[in-house]
Amino acid sequence: MKGFWCMNLKPVLVLSLMFVLAPMWIGTIWTELLCTRGRVSRALHAWVFGFATMLAAGQIVFVPMVALGRKLSEAQAVWEFCMELLAAAAFVLLLVKRGGQLFAGEKDCAERGKQVFPIIFGVLAAVLIFLQAYIPARYEHSDDDDARFIAEAVSAVVHDSMYQDSPIDADFMYWDVGEVRKDLTSPWAMFLAMQSNICGLAPAVLAHSYLPFFLILLCYGLYALIGAELFGGDCEKTALFLIFLSVIHLFGYTSTHTLASMLLLRIWQGKAVCASFVLPLLFYLFCRLIKGRGTGETALLYVTAAGGCMLSGIGIVTSPIVLMIYGIVDFCCHRKWQRLLAVWGAALPCAVFLGYYLFGFR
Repeated sequence: MKGFWCMNLKPVLVLSLMFVLAPMWIGTIWTELLCTRGRVSRALHAWVFGFATMLAAGQIVFVPMVALGRKLSEAQAVWEFCMELLAAAAFVLLLVKRGGQLFAGEKDCAERGKQVFPIIFGVLAAVLIFLQAYIPARYEHSDDDDARFIAEAVSAVVHDSMYQDSPIDADFMYWDVGEVRKDLTSPWAMFLAMQSNICGLAPAVLAHSYLPFFLILLCYGLYALIGAELFGGDCEKTALFLIFLSVIHLFGYTSTHTLASMLLLRIWQGKAVCASFVLPLLFYLFCRLIKGRGTGETALLYVTAAGGCMLSGIGIVTSPIVLMIYGIVDFCCHRKWQRLLAVWGAALPCAVFLGYYLFGFR
């Protein structure tokens, strides 16, 4: 497999637009609604929340269109239209609101910037994170659990269809066929095929060479937000937190089921994105909600839960469990039934798609 930087520059630029700039622009809706302060904080929040919104929109668009037997190009056109509407909404909000400051305020962070250790730790964390994103993209690696996903994405691109050809023998496929049925409610492979259409790369090349670079950086952007939330915006402690996570991930490949394996070796798979991005994002939102923050974070729970459904059946099943546990904890802290019902309500998208998986028929 050729090196990441030796390939055509065009798909790199297109993917940078799709997985960095577009999510940041769409995520501006959330940063404005939540009144997020700080340039760095706003950028990271916009990136993370914007990508979660893109996943949720994909789930809402792809599931009914797959069920109706529509073409991939048709689903792509609808999804792109939804993204255009969200981008227009973000533009309107940017016209009426102004930007913020850095994580803990420009003055505070400027004072911290004069210290030596935060700079050293920050640079070290950035180097470790970049290497973890670059190595899977630059060097060849394999995963025996990827054949079916790649075959589904390739079939979708070649035939302009969605889950209508068996990934084993290319015959017409019915939903009541073993494991494949669950793809109806978690169409991540179609999201991958759509991105392949947009950037002009073969699905296997996109998944194995390009996508890991952007998704690993995105996940670490989320982990930086978690560190800042846990340590009160302290730059030095947040950098140390990222270094600690990097070491855990680099030396955590003890089996194929660890988070290190999911993040560094198979991040392009839906279940890996769910484990490395969606579940940590739910934890981050819980950390904000437990401090008494309002409706914006609650709304993001619904968006994140819906986005997790598209990634894997793990997202459909695990998200409600996590939401139920947190709802009990939140009720014990705040003693408000309204908050409890609002949190548990975020599991409704998962319940709908699980019910459709169990009882729906094509």
